[in-house]
Amino acid sequence: MWKRVTILVKVFDRRNSVITWVDNKPILIVKYGNEYYGMHAICAHMGCALLTDVEGYVATCPAHGAKYDVRTGEMIEKPQVRPEAPCEYEKLSVPLKTYKVRVTQDGFLEVDV
Repeated sequence: MWKRVTILVKVFDRRNSVITWVDNKPILIVKYGNEYYGMHAICAHMGCALLTDVEGYVATCPAHGAKYDVRTGEMIEKPQVRPEAPCEYEKLSVPLKTYKVRVTQDGFLEVDV
């Protein structure tokens, strides 16, 4: 089901990512090239940080440095601190959930949740 979020695509003129909440879930939306990608915004390592540091299509957890491909949700680099530590949130695992994102005719984003 597509849900409209109150984010205009214009925000991506100054940045390549933004976090929004849809159905009480934090979702990282990234513009890479001409495409938009959505991914669950909590790290699967220890569940302790939003993934806010984005370069290209790679989101990095600011707490322990785990890196994720926002297109697939796959962890592409293990965390730098205690990589063996289990996630505190049982429901989080790799790959992180990804979401389709589209632009409406009036320039807002919609996420398929």
